[in-house]
Amino acid sequence: MDTLVITLRVALSLGVVLALMWVLHRRMAKGQFGRAKARGRRSAAIEVVGRTGIGGKASVVVVDVEGERLVLGVTEHGVSLLTSGEAPAPELTIVTGPVQLPVRAAAAPTPSTTAAPTTTSVPTPSAEAFRQELALQDQAATSLPSAPAAEPLPMRPRNRDRRPQRTVVPTSAQLQGSLLSADTWRQAAAALRSRRAG
Repeated sequence: MDTLVITLRVALSLGVVLALMWVLHRRMAKGQFGRAKARGRRSAAIEVVGRTGIGGKASVVVVDVEGERLVLGVTEHGVSLLTSGEAPAPELTIVTGPVQLPVRAAAAPTPSTTAAPTTTSVPTPSAEAFRQELALQDQAATSLPSAPAAEPLPMRPRNRDRRPQRTVVPTSAQLQGSLLSADTWRQAAAALRSRRAG
């Protein structure tokens, strides 16, 4: 009867510890610990633009914080502000007008491309020029000698040569003193009974 009570107590304690660990893990994943100070305000976005070592353990760091650029001197004893100013706006490339993509010139000129002069320096190929290019590519592909077909590798069936696996059951001498041994549990229960009785 005492072993049953002890086993139930251990199982209940283990369940409580596992439940507590699960709750703490969930709270840590949601970020409820460690961010209690910053709940009321929005955290500042900090971007390190560049860092240059100037000797030993000293360096100069350029940092952008909420639209302001800071130049900081960092040593092993502390951080000091060297200068500050407004962060430059990110550079955007604005395209005005049509974009010309590079096009391969046609193999042979056609009347449709020579009849209409274009204002751009890149010739505009017609549908006929594309058809001629495709026909040339098809002829080149069919004229190449085909590689000889590779012979398939010989396959051997799986698990035919393997011996059946034997399950090895450890003896009581091998389990002596381990947690898997029934004798170990009997000795532990007897020690607890003798403590309670004494």
